[in-house]
Amino acid sequence: MLPKLSLPVYLSAVKVALIVGTILLLINQYDALFFEAEIRWFPALLTYCVPFLVFLLGRKNANQSSETEQ
Repeated sequence: MLPKLSLPVYLSAVKVALIVGTILLLINQYDALFFEAEIRWFPALLTYCVPFLVFLLGRKNANQSSETEQ
């Protein structure tokens, strides 16, 4: 389940996932993208999901930390 955060946080997470995920996809699936190797779809999908979730969980933990300090 995704943490309850505001819409701008989710939009930021999507932006980060698109940028970081694309860079990682180019690194990990280079042969499939530019040569004749077969693309591995599940790892390609995870390449975008992981940065998205890491961003959201990091933001959630940062929000919880700032709330406990106050």
